[in-house]
Amino acid sequence: MAKKEETKQAEGIEVKDIKEAQEKIAELQKDGSLNKPTEEEVNEATKIFNEQAKEFNETKFEIGTPEEFDKVYDFVMEFMDKHVYWTKQGWMGVLRMVEELEQLKKDRKDEAFGLSYHALEFLFFALTNPGGNGLETAKALDAIKETYGEILETTGKILEKARADLKEIQFLQDKVTAMQQGFYLEREDGTEEAAQAAAEEAEGFATPTAEELLNKEKK
Repeated sequence: MAKKEETKQAEGIEVKDIKEAQEKIAELQKDGSLNKPTEEEVNEATKIFNEQAKEFNETKFEIGTPEEFDKVYDFVMEFMDKHVYWTKQGWMGVLRMVEELEQLKKDRKDEAFGLSYHALEFLFFALTNPGGNGLETAKALDAIKETYGEILETTGKILEKARADLKEIQFLQDKVTAMQQGFYLEREDGTEEAAQAAAEEAEGFATPTAEELLNKEKK
C-alpha cells in the first residue's frame, strides 16, 4: 500500500508541474503578444518609410546658389571632359554623369545646380580622384584649382548630409522589416555614426577638405 500511495503522490506532483508549465507558457505567450507591433503600427512605419524614400529619390542635392549655376555647370562639364579619371567600367559612370548634366541644363529654370544622390556620389569620387596625362593637363587643372577647391569642399559637405539622410532611410526600412517579423527595432546610441564612418572608410569616400587635397604633395 505504501508503494502505491507513493506512486499516486508522484503522479500527482507530475501532473501539477505540467499544468503549471502550461499555464506559465500561456502567460508568457500572452505577454509576448502585447510587445508585438500591431498591424496599424506596421502600416504606419511602412508609410513613413515609403514617403521618406520617395522624397530622397526625387531630391536634387544643390551645389552653390542659383546665381552660380553656370559656374558650377561649366566647371563640372570641363572636369568630366578633361580631368576625370576612370578605369574598368568607370566609363559608363562618366557617360551617365554627362547625360544627367545635359538634361539638368535643358530643364533648368531658376534653381541651383543640383544632382541626384548617385550622381553626387560619382562627382565627389571623381573630384577626389582627378586624372590627367602630362604637363598640359596638369597646368589646365592648376588654372582652375581655386574653383576646383571650392566645389570639391561644397560637394563633400552636401554629400555628408545626403549620406546621413540615406542612413536614416535605411534604418526606417530595417525597422519595417523587423516589425513585419513581430519585433520592434530601436536605434542604439552611436550605432548610426559608427556605421557611417565605417562605410565611408570602406568605400574610400571619406571627405577631405579642399586644402588637404590641393596640398597633398606639400605634406
